[in-house]
Amino acid sequence: LKQTWTCLVFEIFGQLSSCAFSCSRMACRPASDELIFFVNGRKIIERCADPEELLLNYLRKRLRLTGTKYGCGIGGCGACTVMVSTYNPDSKKIRHFPANSCLLPLCSLYGAAVTTVEGVGNTKTKLHPIQKRLAKCHGSQCGFCTPGMVMSMYSLLRNYPEPTMEQISAALDGNLCRCTGYRPIIDSFSAFSPERCPLAGSGKCCLDQEGEKGKEREEDLAPEPKRGDGMCSGLCQPEDFQPRDPTQDYIFPPELMRIAEETKQRTLVFNGERTTWISPVALQELLGLKAKYPKAPLVVGNTSIGLDVKKLDVCYPIILYPPRVPDLHIVYRVQNGIVIGAATNLAQLRDILLNIVPELPVEKTKIYHTLLKQLRTLAGEQIRNLASLGGHIVSRGSPWHLNPVLAAGKAVLNLASTGGRRQIPLNGEFLERLPEADLSPKEVIVSVFIPFSKKDEFVSAFRQAERRKNALSVINSAMQVRFQPGTDVIEDLTILYGGIGCTTVSAPATSQKLRGRKWNEQMLDEACRLILEEIQLSPSAVGGKVEYRRTLLVSFFFRFYLEVLQALKCMYPSKYPDLPTEDLSALGEFHDSPPRGVQEYQEVDPQQPPQDPVGRPIMHQSGIKHATGEAVYSDDIGPIDGQLYMAVVTSTQAHAKILSIDTSEALEAPGVVAVVTAADIPGKNGDENEKVFAEDEVIYIGHIICGVVAETYELAKEATQKVKIKYEDLERILTIQDAIQHNSYFEEERKVEKGNVEKAFHTVDRIIEGETRVGGQNHFYMETNRSVVVPRKEDNEIDIYVSTQDASNVQELVATTLDIQANRIRCHTTRVGGAFGGKITKPSFFAAAAAVAAHKTGCPVRFILERDDDMLITGSRYPFLGKYKVSHTSSEALRSHTRLSAGQTKKEDGRRT
Repeated sequence: LKQTWTCLVFEIFGQLSSCAFSCSRMACRPASDELIFFVNGRKIIERCADPEELLLNYLRKRLRLTGTKYGCGIGGCGACTVMVSTYNPDSKKIRHFPANSCLLPLCSLYGAAVTTVEGVGNTKTKLHPIQKRLAKCHGSQCGFCTPGMVMSMYSLLRNYPEPTMEQISAALDGNLCRCTGYRPIIDSFSAFSPERCPLAGSGKCCLDQEGEKGKEREEDLAPEPKRGDGMCSGLCQPEDFQPRDPTQDYIFPPELMRIAEETKQRTLVFNGERTTWISPVALQELLGLKAKYPKAPLVVGNTSIGLDVKKLDVCYPIILYPPRVPDLHIVYRVQNGIVIGAATNLAQLRDILLNIVPELPVEKTKIYHTLLKQLRTLAGEQIRNLASLGGHIVSRGSPWHLNPVLAAGKAVLNLASTGGRRQIPLNGEFLERLPEADLSPKEVIVSVFIPFSKKDEFVSAFRQAERRKNALSVINSAMQVRFQPGTDVIEDLTILYGGIGCTTVSAPATSQKLRGRKWNEQMLDEACRLILEEIQLSPSAVGGKVEYRRTLLVSFFFRFYLEVLQALKCMYPSKYPDLPTEDLSALGEFHDSPPRGVQEYQEVDPQQPPQDPVGRPIMHQSGIKHATGEAVYSDDIGPIDGQLYMAVVTSTQAHAKILSIDTSEALEAPGVVAVVTAADIPGKNGDENEKVFAEDEVIYIGHIICGVVAETYELAKEATQKVKIKYEDLERILTIQDAIQHNSYFEEERKVEKGNVEKAFHTVDRIIEGETRVGGQNHFYMETNRSVVVPRKEDNEIDIYVSTQDASNVQELVATTLDIQANRIRCHTTRVGGAFGGKITKPSFFAAAAAVAAHKTGCPVRFILERDDDMLITGSRYPFLGKYKVSHTSSEALRSHTRLSAGQTKKEDGRRT
């Protein structure tokens, strides 16, 4: 392999040090600008920045800042949250915001200052109050999500030193916790809010005694408790904590302010091996580049293009980065609406609307109120600070919340190209990507005009998702109606739905037929019928839930109908009757309130020895390390000399015979060292239930067939696409019903009977029969499965660093796989970033696969599963089918049959069927 060297230069407080990194084919790269940014107060100069590299990878692998975690890789969990600070040379303002480092391209950070959890506070210098409170208030369990929680709260405090409880809850919208629960996390952060008394829940707050004056409480009348029988509340005592010290925070580096002023008129270019990143500074320059490279995407927050690159393995030779163009950030008011620049991010859009709405008459702000409603539940704060308005519009994802509202509100897109400027309506045709209504490849959205609403116009939006926040909608919708002045006769009607297909769809035929109709129940019945006729949903639609989604189509319109009726009643009280009581419940909005709770625990006996921890509210032993990012998980172990990375090739068939495995092309790929298959196993391939590598057949989608070992994970992952496997399909049993029909059981039916059940059923007056179903559920621990295998130089000894709930099982399986004694294998499990039963048996097979690769190559092997691969390979919790038959007389009888889909192997954690 040809190798050259690049330099990563750290300039720390004027001290220059350099480290060399191996980089293949770097010599052929054209010259690039230097990428200059700061991390935790340290200046970093990257002379060969790769446009394809993301900040998360750079932090963990280059800077060894492992407190920032990999959880999902798509900006959905918040474990990788960092704070980014930028300086605007025009407004002279500094902006701090949380961001998902797993989505942030490294090249987008020119002139920015990044703060990670290590920069907030640590045990060697000083803890930040956020970290101390979160640890001492029992806000961590596995601790994997904790650094992300800290960074989201830290970003909030940098902008709002005394936040409201609503702001605290909103700041955590983009952070998932899978084990601790959100109450102790919110409780620990609530002490920063002036709305929350620091003594709340401790029994000392005056509000806790409200309503108790003048009457005896039950506990006051109780007999004197014995020693150790007293009850205490408030495990966390916020009044004991030190206040926040602003001097502990990093200031924005003055050098970056100077750089921002000096480079605001200079185009930046960063050349990678496959991609060139261009950051223009003027609109005309951007239009010229778009004319030259019409297929080049415009990237602002990378929340859409980044997913294409990751999920679809798309490579863009040219990427245009336009946030430094001032014309894309304009915000101004015109006579009939407001104009907002396309590069404005969604968090800024929210703040702009919140400032404008109070200044306008209510009748003009209906569209803006609807947008604000959708923005409250759209993604998390990290994504809202990255995603741009223009990117949200032009990507036109079907579940996107804002596009239907903008279309219903008659928004207009201001486009520009080297050929001039024009305007197009943001309507249903545009969202459906019809060529005649779309922008051309050489055009750019410069700004969006959002008009004021009118007096007789009403706009509403609805969404149904699996979670209130930070979740893609199952169905979303926006609807607009305008009446003839002073009447309820429909003059204009717009109906749009997202989540139906690959694009947002409209119902123009329905709208046309309803124009001129009165807003009454007859119109409602006709509208529901027309909508179901016009909006077709295939029985095999992606996402399933077809009947449920069809029901939502008319349910949303029914709710819109009631909302408009209620609004008409408020506008013209004498013209319209009150709504029926049973209909009013449909009008209520969900109002999230910050969770509150009081913990109570029994006071320990004063005579109990202090070294006895039983019953005491003791802080998690690793709580502080969780909050500072110093807790070491399996993948946080530093690089080992000569280590290789493995990515696996998995089955694309549910049940098939393997005819051939062709690895020749993969072995010729750059950086690939070996391909490991079942033939390379020196001992036994798995156990009686499952194999480490599939041999003759695969028995589920995601079954590991072989592993590609390479110098980097990226090279290994790329080479897996070059492994060619031929299958011959075999009979598949995919559902519980199929298994029952084929008598496919792992073991004989278990029965628990008392008395003669059959006879009892013949002598009863009433029998009730039925069945109940529970679907399967993917394992979703925050830390994916990961193993690091380090072979030693003598006696076949191996060290394995693995995230597992059963280290002894890992030791036993690896020993039989390599045909060595178990005492030669040392398993290390410092901590596990969540498991919930999903890391009992499968980690043994992952560790065994990595051990075979280490045995074959003689080098340490790191095997880390990405989120999609982890969910694909590890299977799911069982779906259930239960049938019951109940009778009731004096003799009574009960019969129940319960069956579960245990997948393809006899394991407690299940497999996909």
